[in-house]
Amino acid sequence: MMTSGANEGEFRRVRSYAVATTTIVVESAFGSAVDTNVTYELHRYNPTDKHNAINRAIEELYPSLHLRVRDETLVVDDLLSNSDFETFASSVFTGWTEVGSPTTSAETTLMMHGSQSAKVVADSGAAGQLTQAPTTNIREVTSKTATFKCWVYATAADTARIRMDWDGTNFENSDYHSGNDQWELLSVTASVPSDATQVKAICEVAASGTAYFDAGWMAVGPVYKYTVPTSIIGGPYYVTQQYSETDPDGPYYSLPSRAVPTTGRRLRIEGIGLLSRPTSDTATVELGEPRVSTVVAYAARWFYRMLAGDSALEANNRWNAATEMWSAEAMRMSTAPGIRMAKPGHEGAREVWHIEEDVDGKYIIFDRARDVTMGDWMAQEAANWWR
Repeated sequence: MMTSGANEGEFRRVRSYAVATTTIVVESAFGSAVDTNVTYELHRYNPTDKHNAINRAIEELYPSLHLRVRDETLVVDDLLSNSDFETFASSVFTGWTEVGSPTTSAETTLMMHGSQSAKVVADSGAAGQLTQAPTTNIREVTSKTATFKCWVYATAADTARIRMDWDGTNFENSDYHSGNDQWELLSVTASVPSDATQVKAICEVAASGTAYFDAGWMAVGPVYKYTVPTSIIGGPYYVTQQYSETDPDGPYYSLPSRAVPTTGRRLRIEGIGLLSRPTSDTATVELGEPRVSTVVAYAARWFYRMLAGDSALEANNRWNAATEMWSAEAMRMSTAPGIRMAKPGHEGAREVWHIEEDVDGKYIIFDRARDVTMGDWMAQEAANWWR
């Protein structure tokens, strides 16, 4: 298996070795000519099978061995997808449309929250935009208040702003970024016009300008159902809310009993998920000893079991014996004190949120209605008291 050069990651079976010339001959050619001074590994067995065995062991050991997951991508009442610009694939930000031919890239050094922001460089002839129009029932949101906020960074005044577009010709605009070489939370709030055909969010950079956008959200009324990120398999055990919208990395607190979340505040969701499964020899797993040895034992059990199924009859006894040996070792190690990871404690029922699940995923459901009249609220409270 080649571990450097143009063929890195490719492997071929060895056909012969010439002692006189110290040359390895493989059964089929590599994808490209083998360069000089490249590194490689020699394996007795197919290295892909070894990788698969390790990954299968990690999956089988869940939840005894797991990864603690803390996600902060959901914002209360946010209608936008990828509003924190954390997903950048095929040179575009997922969910966003580029207008005006800007040059966009994922910025991993200058960001307000998370691991990256959106860098937008406008063309010299036109303003550059990232736009998104979430699906809404326009009749239901007419005359309601829409709010769009986003953190923006710029080094020149009047370069960057955010906007809301109602029909392609009617806009509401925020102030421009001051250009003071710092992150500023820009905001635009307006009532949705009766003749609106859409509610579109726009991140705009003036012609020839450069700006960065991060941690945005847009809301037009309460949202009660939120999809739990797929990285969380067990739980969520805790759902807490950002204390201050101007400090995304600040403290998060549990909502009081029978409380409601606050529009625009970020949610912190905590649960457990699978450990990273290596895709190369240089990849790592979030474990240390003695738990690494437990994964190795489970991987060896799975590996020799696979060899027994693929081998000729005369070799089965040897592989089956190895499988039994590693099965016993895997069982011993997985039950040893200190190996099994404790799951997080669970936040008790507080009449604030609960979890629902279907074939498409898990959901956080907030239990209490918002935007109700005082009379409705008093009637609801009375009903809850008698219950």
